[in-house]
Amino acid sequence: MADTQYWFARYRPGLPQNASRGLIPLNWKGQAAIAAFVLGIVGGGALFLIFALRDQFAIGIPLFVILAIAGGSFFIWASVAKTDPIKSAYDYLKERQK
Repeated sequence: MADTQYWFARYRPGLPQNASRGLIPLNWKGQAAIAAFVLGIVGGGALFLIFALRDQFAIGIPLFVILAIAGGSFFIWASVAKTDPIKSAYDYLKERQK
C-alpha cells in the first residue's frame, strides 16, 4: 500500500453532513491516535482509582477529566483533520489486497 498523508478513511466519504461516521486507520499514526485516546481514558481511570483509594477525590477527579479531555480532543482533531475526504475505506482495502 502506498504511504498516504491521511491517518483515517471513512466508509462513505463526502461532505460532512453526508459522510459516514465509521473510520478505519490507514497507518500506524491512525492506530496511535486510537491508542492515545484509549490510554487517556484508562490512565485517567487508573489515577482516579489510585487517588480514590487514598480518599483524595479532589485530585483524582480533575486528573481523570484532564486526561479524558486530552485524549478525546486529540482523537477528534485527528479524525477531522487527518481523514481522506475523497477516497473511501473500501478503496484503501482494495489497494491492500493487491
